[in-house]
Amino acid sequence: MKNSNNRSLHWWISVGLIAFGLLAAAALALQTYRSQALIEHRIWRDLLESITQTYTEQRALNPSAPLPNAGILHAWLIHDDAPTPGMPEFLEPLPPGYYSSEGWTDLDDFDETFHALITPLDAGRLVTYIDIDALETQQNWDARITALWGVTFIAMIAALIGWLHANLVRPVRDLAFRMQAIDPAIKGQRLPTAYAQEEIQIIARASNAHLERVEKFIERERSLLNQASHEFRTPIAVIAGAVDVLRMQGLPATARPALERIRTTVEALSEIMVALLYLARETTPFAGPQELTAVHILLPKLVTDHEYLLADKPVRLKVTDLEPTVIEAPEVMVRIAVGNLLRNAVENTSEGCIEVSIREGVICIADSGKGFDPVEAARRYRDSLRAAMPIPGQGLGMFLISRICDRFGWHLSIETPASSGTRARLNVSASLLIETDAR
Repeated sequence: MKNSNNRSLHWWISVGLIAFGLLAAAALALQTYRSQALIEHRIWRDLLESITQTYTEQRALNPSAPLPNAGILHAWLIHDDAPTPGMPEFLEPLPPGYYSSEGWTDLDDFDETFHALITPLDAGRLVTYIDIDALETQQNWDARITALWGVTFIAMIAALIGWLHANLVRPVRDLAFRMQAIDPAIKGQRLPTAYAQEEIQIIARASNAHLERVEKFIERERSLLNQASHEFRTPIAVIAGAVDVLRMQGLPATARPALERIRTTVEALSEIMVALLYLARETTPFAGPQELTAVHILLPKLVTDHEYLLADKPVRLKVTDLEPTVIEAPEVMVRIAVGNLLRNAVENTSEGCIEVSIREGVICIADSGKGFDPVEAARRYRDSLRAAMPIPGQGLGMFLISRICDRFGWHLSIETPASSGTRARLNVSASLLIETDAR
């Protein structure tokens, strides 16, 4: 469900306009209803009763007093069944009482809109009558005009919402789409600034200025990276060559462990440099086929390469399950990830056994020593996932593992069994390519 706090500005403006339109339409409808209710107001009955009373008092003083007839007001005296000129026929048979065309259903053969009061007077009946047909016609006309204004108002709101979509939402989405379509590998790409809206032009120009600064920054970093790569490769190659020369010399046996340590350190440094250069490149969906790595063949080699770390410790490295597994990833990435986990296991195990296995796409490294705090390890791993650079004091180990996992979609979990030791599980099934029988 979409969070209401993340609604777009267009959505909030549209809701506000629609709510305002509904409120205005309700106000117009209420006003129209109340104006129509004027036709049925009690004021007409009070007026007729007042006129009837006044005429009755005048007639008591003057039997020949004229009947009130002015404008919409008419009055007639009905004697017995004698016809009364000018009076509507439907009033003649009615008994004394108050009658109105609004809500009266006893008669259906009249077209007038009226209020009438029939009162007994002497030997006949006094009929006072108010014709409000013109008033109702005017009110009906006003109601139609009000409804037309309401429809026009709603149409204007709909047009305004459409205008906002065309001039606010669509250009912003187009700008965002063009921003996402920019390929960082292609230099000089910029956003168009020929938008009709000045605000969008300002955003586009500011984005282009930012793109230019970022492009220059990336160019500087790339140049520095290339220079650093060249400067590092040369001394590493010199040291590696010197080690090879020294190995061919007749050195005493006591010097060989130190020489072997130099060799493995140079190889590790070379691998780290290659990994950093690889991870510094942006992934592309059409980068071509990846290098394939047979993990079940690589693990025993890694165990052998790290046996020198045991020194005189009563600890041994043991390879258990080796399920044939081939993944689509460079071998150097697997070497770095597994090598760092092996070094952590050796450093935190004083005695016992460290078991290495691969099964169902999960590389497991479990030690039987006292292990290390998995909560602290998990915290460092989470911090390394968020960090763009290695965290000072924690080395490159967790940083490289986190970056490698992020690049290939792998998952690292560290847990402490109930017995003892620590178990690190590196799930590489996201890169799993095939499973073959061991050769």
